[in-house]
Amino acid sequence: MKSLFTIILVSITSISMFSQGKFNEDDAIGDGTSLEDKIQNPIANMVSIPLNYNLSVNDKNTNVINLQPVIPVALSEKWLMITRTIVPIINAPTARGYENGLGNVTLLAALTPAKPSSFTWGAGPAFMLPAINKNLGFDKFSIGPSVVVIKQTRGFTYGLLLQNFFSVAGPSNTGDVNYLYSQIILSKKLKNGWYLYSSPNITADWNASSNQQWTIPLGAGAGKLISHNKYLPINLKAGVFKYVAHPTDAEWLIQAQATFILK
Repeated sequence: MKSLFTIILVSITSISMFSQGKFNEDDAIGDGTSLEDKIQNPIANMVSIPLNYNLSVNDKNTNVINLQPVIPVALSEKWLMITRTIVPIINAPTARGYENGLGNVTLLAALTPAKPSSFTWGAGPAFMLPAINKNLGFDKFSIGPSVVVIKQTRGFTYGLLLQNFFSVAGPSNTGDVNYLYSQIILSKKLKNGWYLYSSPNITADWNASSNQQWTIPLGAGAGKLISHNKYLPINLKAGVFKYVAHPTDAEWLIQAQATFILK
């Protein structure tokens, strides 16, 4: 665990040192209102459709495409409900060979202040549907709390998303669900829409054996917001991450994402 914190510290320091020469006075605003700020905030007041591809490299690779529409709903002048659905389409090795199908679809419904700010938060329930193919996910309907905190200042975005799912319904002959999903959010704006990021998804299956509980990828990537075109703004990014823990002993994660911004 000591080495884990060392790697995180090195990643943060590297991004900070690399980006110092790119800093300008406009970055000091960081009030969460610009499009460059909103794309780094998972609970921003913005309709978007991210399409995310993840390749876990091992002797037998796992491919996951996540469709992640984000839709804000105005509840009042002061409050928003941010809904984010994640639909995973999985191609993965199983005991019966490679299988394809939908994994566990999740839905977040987070209450958050409507007024943009350099510091914002969101909280609400998260729901996880049973996987259509039980070899590609959990076989029970699960619910849990979700909390998001975001700070944006001087071109940096820091944040954390935490969810923990507990099974509430499903077949009695399958194991219960107690599953942590988290995301560390870290990015630094550069010039001309470019940015650096390191936002790994860290998960834990608390009911698994101790050597198969954690999935921890650490690494970094780069992205660019393309806002001056004839069509919709698009946010493109890609990164490479090293697994320091994984249930199947996968070694690397290669990630690419395109986000289509509707408003």
